[in-house]
Amino acid sequence: MNDEARRQNQVIADEITCQQFVELVTDYLEGELGPQTLSRAEEHLVLCDPCVSYVEQMKATVGSLHELREQGTPEPPDAVLAALRAKRRA
Repeated sequence: MNDEARRQNQVIADEITCQQFVELVTDYLEGELGPQTLSRAEEHLVLCDPCVSYVEQMKATVGSLHELREQGTPEPPDAVLAALRAKRRA
């Protein structure tokens, strides 16, 4: 049994706590939770404003990271490259 299956089996028995939700949030956001665990996670969100805020923060973070990836990594200025090369030669 993999880690996800173990987590889901543990969660199915009881209501989800905030700590359990935090451990499941990536799978929740990626749509990877089983039906029973998803139902419990959504029930938890109805009752827990801090976890709703946490999900919103995670979505914003993921969105920002996707934007950065799309923009690419800029090349450092020539002066910085020259300084690094000079330091490596020294």
